[in-house]
Amino acid sequence: MSKAQHSAAHEPDTIRRNITWSAINHFFVEGGMTLSDPATVLPLMIREMGGSHMLAGLVPSVRLFGWLLPQFFVAAPLQRLQRYLPTVRVLEITRAAVYAGLALVLAGYGAGHTEMALPLFFALFVVARLAAGSSAVARAELVARMVPPEQRSNVVSVRSFTGDIGGFGAGLLISVILGAQGLSFPLNYAWLLAISSASFLLAISALSAVVEPAGAPRGTSIDLKRQLARTPALLRADRVFRQYIIARGIGDIAGIADPFYILYATEVLGVPPAMSGLYLAARMVVRMLSNLVWARTCRRHGNLWTFRTARLLGALEPVAVLGFGLLRLLLWRDGLPPYAGILFALPFSLQGLAISANNISRTSYLYEIAPDGDRPTYIGLSNTLLGPLQFLPTLGGLLVTTVGYPAVFLLAAASAVASYLVTAGVHGPASTRPDGGASDVGQCAAATDAP
Repeated sequence: MSKAQHSAAHEPDTIRRNITWSAINHFFVEGGMTLSDPATVLPLMIREMGGSHMLAGLVPSVRLFGWLLPQFFVAAPLQRLQRYLPTVRVLEITRAAVYAGLALVLAGYGAGHTEMALPLFFALFVVARLAAGSSAVARAELVARMVPPEQRSNVVSVRSFTGDIGGFGAGLLISVILGAQGLSFPLNYAWLLAISSASFLLAISALSAVVEPAGAPRGTSIDLKRQLARTPALLRADRVFRQYIIARGIGDIAGIADPFYILYATEVLGVPPAMSGLYLAARMVVRMLSNLVWARTCRRHGNLWTFRTARLLGALEPVAVLGFGLLRLLLWRDGLPPYAGILFALPFSLQGLAISANNISRTSYLYEIAPDGDRPTYIGLSNTLLGPLQFLPTLGGLLVTTVGYPAVFLLAAASAVASYLVTAGVHGPASTRPDGGASDVGQCAAATDAP
């Protein structure tokens, strides 16, 4: 596409339209994901269905691994596309349809069809996550190209803000539905999944109103075989990218504890499951408010500084939960006081702080160090290399069963600190990038396509 055509696609009215519909899209995306949150809502549901801690840990593992695995494999064909929206539309409609199927599985469970409920749930969940993962690179590139480079930080900031509002509202709705007197298991979870499906449909409807520049510049066009063959050389040549992968990989080990914070609260501390909605709402509020702080500090100190800080903040939630365990042993031996359940929102609030810092730096820093023509490859490769680590929560379930919750929380805290220490060796991109230059999208902005 010529510069004149590209400029016409970025007229002020079109930019405002794209930002508005993109923000509405993310409102419903975050709402849908929160209503079926794989680290809180779904592990609670699996346990109520009679599943083990290992199966509860498998939910976030499938969620993230299924989202990450396809990305490297679809990066090569996606780089040949001139328009991404049609592909995103098909895949997101598929995700919404599968979530509707999950709601029907829960409804069938309530009708007495329990034998195949768990296997069928996981089979459908895998399909939903593969669909989301396959569209992830296309969605990221669509958001990056639908406005001029200098406007990208505005897009992702607005998307992050509206997404947090959607997630906050979804958290309150979870508390209402799980705490409703006349709506018991499994219909309460079936309703959450059904509303989640509807939210995903509304999300892709909003994104379909975005004006995507037709025939936008393509990245390097190579086939999958060449993509795989060049991976070792790319990692050897690009030291900054290699260090980025190592730091993220060690930090991702902290995710081993993600589904067990809420299970610790309900099964050990005796907190009602309906409180999970309050915890998610608290997490979203902190994310929303801290985004403003991180955006400012990121502009002042850079993406790398915020990326390092996010590594260390990942240790706060497991340490806080361990603190509740100590209080239970020292002060609450006869049972938790009524206010303890509300206070347990603190670890989730700290999680929101860490997530905000991570989201605002992880993708922006990757954009900064990735060559423009290979950006989809870098995004897909980083996510695919880190994909196997997403099965750690399943291992966490085995650890909970054998050695207890505290060991899992200690491991999570230690890995977050270790990740921070690794980032001391990460430096800026300009002097070490294979092409010797920095990307034009290395601006401080929150990630807009959360899994």
